[in-house]
Amino acid sequence: MTRTKTQISEKNMGSAVGSSHSSVPNGQIIDFERAELRRVPFQDSLYLWVRGSRPMSGCEIRLAPRIYNGRPDYWGIEVAAIASRRSDNDPGGAGDHGTDNWGFEQSVPLAGITGIRGITVIGANQIKRIEIDDKSF
Repeated sequence: MTRTKTQISEKNMGSAVGSSHSSVPNGQIIDFERAELRRVPFQDSLYLWVRGSRPMSGCEIRLAPRIYNGRPDYWGIEVAAIASRRSDNDPGGAGDHGTDNWGFEQSVPLAGITGIRGITVIGANQIKRIEIDDKSF
């Protein structure tokens, strides 16, 4: 039986609660190059920033928190691409700039989506666990 990275990550996330579900069922989990925590100046919120390359021009990138029944040790956040829907007369898309080599940088505030110990960023070829303590907020 072949297991995907998502299946492996669910098993190894150390969750004290039941299984999780993707919040982007129509999306495709993609890889990322860098994931880090940042604070935005003049705000008390902590953000997850993720950078990588789009798998195709014009797709929408989302950082999608998984859905849990309870609070896990590490909250899974998927890096997902969703194909944009273009009409036949649309020559391009909002995300199709041609000058950025299809790169992306996305962020999401972590308020309400952190596990007891931190978060797990889930990509197609890597999973990054980030510890978050009380000093992070």
